[in-house]
Amino acid sequence: MSLAALARALRLSVGELHALAERADQSYRTVKPEPGSTRQTFDALGQLKTVHRRIKEVVFVNVYFPEYLQGSLKGRDYVTNALLHTNKQLLVCEDVKKFFPSVTAALVEDVWHGFFRFAPEVAKLLTRLTTKSGHLPQGAITSSYIANLVMWRHEPLLQAKFAARGITYSRYVDDMAMSWSCHVDKETQTWVIAQVYGMLAQHGLKAGRAKHEVFSASEPMIATKLIVNRKPSLSAKKRSQVRSQVYQLERAEEDGTETMSVDALAIKASQRVGQLGRFHVTQAAHLRERVKAVRSRLSVEANAAISMPTETPTTPSPEDLSDAPAPWE
Repeated sequence: MSLAALARALRLSVGELHALAERADQSYRTVKPEPGSTRQTFDALGQLKTVHRRIKEVVFVNVYFPEYLQGSLKGRDYVTNALLHTNKQLLVCEDVKKFFPSVTAALVEDVWHGFFRFAPEVAKLLTRLTTKSGHLPQGAITSSYIANLVMWRHEPLLQAKFAARGITYSRYVDDMAMSWSCHVDKETQTWVIAQVYGMLAQHGLKAGRAKHEVFSASEPMIATKLIVNRKPSLSAKKRSQVRSQVYQLERAEEDGTETMSVDALAIKASQRVGQLGRFHVTQAAHLRERVKAVRSRLSVEANAAISMPTETPTTPSPEDLSDAPAPWE
């Protein structure tokens, strides 16, 4: 692909693309992190976001992503990732330390030039358009696709090597999991972990050793925050948190909390109950009815407030004024 062909595909001139690349680093806004999260995420702005969307439509939708890649792809998520590791005897989980900030512009350029085989000048321009300050910005439309491809030179070989030994491998963005249908010795586990660490090192990445976890079937086995011993499910703690969210919603309504605040709590509770319903249908059904009841009462109150007639002030007649007491009386 030439620069002219890229420009046509992205519906801008070559000059416009270069100008956009020059100001790309300043074309992001910082997204407020979720409570308890330390991840720094960004949202591309204006024309850059439009170009990211077009890159997705003309490039990434045509890529075949193997099943072991489960992050941020259509039809795949943390649940489908967990499904790959159900009913296993042993599970090892690893996490890439500061994954997105550690993915350098050089690694991104290797995706554009090495994987897609775009001309060097095209790869360099696309790299400038899809990185921020020399790194992969988490949250941008194109970043999740690049993240899946960044280890393209070695990850397929690693997965094939593991599969030949009966090991199921998957990666959900920066979470890697390896599982066995039978028990294996410590030596085999150590070999697997060394293979993963070696692959990361080849890309200038490191494992978050504090998040290294090994689970056996005799205990809750957790992959992408779901218990996978038999089928993906939420932990007892997370189920309790959902019940607590619904209870807090009901208490807020009973205490006469401002309607807008209660409505915001209802939205959050509804989302949490919806997540619970993916794994625990019966438990979620009861909680869903409780949330529905609160939202129904909120709706009734809102409609009543809208339809409530307002008194129109009337001008007093002279007779009324004559009977009225003087201000000083």
